[in-house]
Amino acid sequence: MGHTRFGLGGLLSFALLNSPFLHAHATPDVITRDVVIVGGGASGTYAGVRLKEMGKTFTLIERNSLLGGHGETFYTNDDKPINYGVEGYFNNSVTLNYLAKLQVPYELRVPAPAEDDYINLRTGEKVDAAEASKNQSAALHQWMDSISQFKFLEDGSYNFPDPVPEDLLMPLRDFIAKYKLDDAVWGVFSHGSGNVLDMATLYVIQYIGVPHAKAFLNGYIRPSHGIADLYTRATKVIGSDVLFNSQIEWVDRSGGMVKVLVRNSDGKTQRIHAKKLLVTIPPTTRHLTGFSLDNREASLFTKWHYQSYYAALINETGIPDGHNIINIDPSNPFSVPYEPFIWRVDAQRVPGYHTIKLVGNEQFSEEDARELLESSIERLGEVGTFPATKPRIVKWGDHTPVTMSASVEDIRAGFYKNLYALQGHQKTFYTGASWCSDYSTLLWGFTEDVLKKMFA
Repeated sequence: MGHTRFGLGGLLSFALLNSPFLHAHATPDVITRDVVIVGGGASGTYAGVRLKEMGKTFTLIERNSLLGGHGETFYTNDDKPINYGVEGYFNNSVTLNYLAKLQVPYELRVPAPAEDDYINLRTGEKVDAAEASKNQSAALHQWMDSISQFKFLEDGSYNFPDPVPEDLLMPLRDFIAKYKLDDAVWGVFSHGSGNVLDMATLYVIQYIGVPHAKAFLNGYIRPSHGIADLYTRATKVIGSDVLFNSQIEWVDRSGGMVKVLVRNSDGKTQRIHAKKLLVTIPPTTRHLTGFSLDNREASLFTKWHYQSYYAALINETGIPDGHNIINIDPSNPFSVPYEPFIWRVDAQRVPGYHTIKLVGNEQFSEEDARELLESSIERLGEVGTFPATKPRIVKWGDHTPVTMSASVEDIRAGFYKNLYALQGHQKTFYTGASWCSDYSTLLWGFTEDVLKKMFA
């Protein structure tokens, strides 16, 4: 067996106590900080590194034993890394400066050499790939030309003009028809898409906008020894200012300081007083239980919709090395699969291993995803496409929720304007994939802007 270094930070469950100032198990000393950071994924870790550099005091609260969010890496017995979550970063100054700061060696992300097999995973059979195998480079340039009018989206944020352009609110199928972009559909179909043709064009752009497409065409970079290496080095920088295996019990923001009670996996508690709070986890009412949200906050945080998304590393599949599986369904428009679906299965440089990504709606559970994974791979063997058998799941990553979204009606009514106006409200600031495009490089840039506002 190999080993893994990863952090699924970013999703916390909070338990509200009857009285935030009475605790039966301990009366911990109070630590006082400039900032409490909630969540140690890409955004929270970046914030910790930068606050340390800025000379600010902070405590980062992470529910898992490692930092990293969706940056999951498995290491084989001979220490070869396999990234099965985040696979690379934009090759730009934001990424390069951060990697240099942490002294992370990096390389171009070059996928393992492999043949693409276009398979309808609903039937297990190989199918015609006319739609998916079109010239994606040309199609992406056509896509970029059509969306370059939305300059305000190029930093990954939701800083819209008022009113929000109607082109952004129309379903992708209508945008495709309006701008004659049929060849681009497969280029913009991604792991967070769900039923992509029904998605508001805005959210498709946030997964494959101009900066994303340029990064794809120019090539991504990645840490040479796995994505997790970045977070191992960041942990050394942050040091004792992170509380691992810890969850927030309650937050009181009513006084001059933010007061937080944290409990770790051993049941020990810690009180923290801070001038400001930085929330990097998804701001849903479920994840912010214990925060005593006011009406202004709750009225927005109850409007979220999202996709469920799981990533896994598998072996003993019977799928030959050097073969990727692209899931394609010719019975659907543009041959894109409908949710729940397996997006793709990718070969790795380490023989015997494949990564797999699974997408569904809010009700798509881990149990559902595991069943879909196993049945889809086994079906390949049943119909004779590959000598496939029930796979062994080596590692599993739950990235739910992804593609945090609001309804078109709520967006028209000013959802994002009101959401962004919460920055600083009740001494609380926000970053993360609910506030910006869910790509690490863009999240780091957005987090940098939030930190500037916190200390303006």
